[in-house]
Amino acid sequence: MFASETIKLFDKAYHAKTNNNYWNQISKLRGCIDQEMVSNCFKLIDSKDLKYQQTGIDVLSQLGSNRKAFIRKMIDKIFEILEITDNEKLITTGLFALGHNNKHVKIRHLKSLRKFVNSQSTDIRYALTFSLLGIEQKTAINMLLELAKDKSLRIRDWATFGLGTQIETDNEEIRNILYKNALSTNDQIRQEAIKGLANRNDERVNKLIITELQKENFGSLFFDTLLNIKNGEQYLPLIIQIYEKHKDNRDINPSWLADLKNCIEVLQKE
Repeated sequence: MFASETIKLFDKAYHAKTNNNYWNQISKLRGCIDQEMVSNCFKLIDSKDLKYQQTGIDVLSQLGSNRKAFIRKMIDKIFEILEITDNEKLITTGLFALGHNNKHVKIRHLKSLRKFVNSQSTDIRYALTFSLLGIEQKTAINMLLELAKDKSLRIRDWATFGLGTQIETDNEEIRNILYKNALSTNDQIRQEAIKGLANRNDERVNKLIITELQKENFGSLFFDTLLNIKNGEQYLPLIIQIYEKHKDNRDINPSWLADLKNCIEVLQKE
């Protein structure tokens, strides 16, 4: 099916026993792309072999400008598969591929993804979340609102990230779920939600930021919030207090102290 120079790579990908080995071969195959390869990958996608289908999708889904000529055809093929398959790996492969190309996904496509919001598979719901990131469409946003309440921490985190910083849409529903997640006991989810509220200049964010600073348990994500929020200099007294408290503590990560000091210096210039 493939030209002689790529047949070995394809064979290695098909028979790979580890994820790492599989993706190594996929990466190499992407480097060999030409019109014949694209045509053969679509033959794989049209086959009845699940691994063939997965490999064809994975090769084609991340080719940069090289995918412009066939991207719409690939998306249509993926949705045809998602309509009929119940194979978890193939579904997640398709959803991740959509996530890498979702600016080409149409509203009619998005509506067909709703069935995966309540999937019993955490991997499918996670891949669905990824597929929706950055889409400024009500159908996609409504799914993210549901996924931001998911029982899985990593799904709630990604959905909160998607709602908070990957779209500019601003409404009461988004703010309410962000505020709810800003009270999470999970640091990453909480700080993603705080950033989302800060991006929207929500009046409740001031108290949340002060509480977070008082916990003294934050990293690059929260630093970014402090540096980009309107009137961030108002938090300088507390930030300086934290720095003075820990600057000579050898048990504190030096990189964190450096970021804290940088935060102070940038805010002092404003």
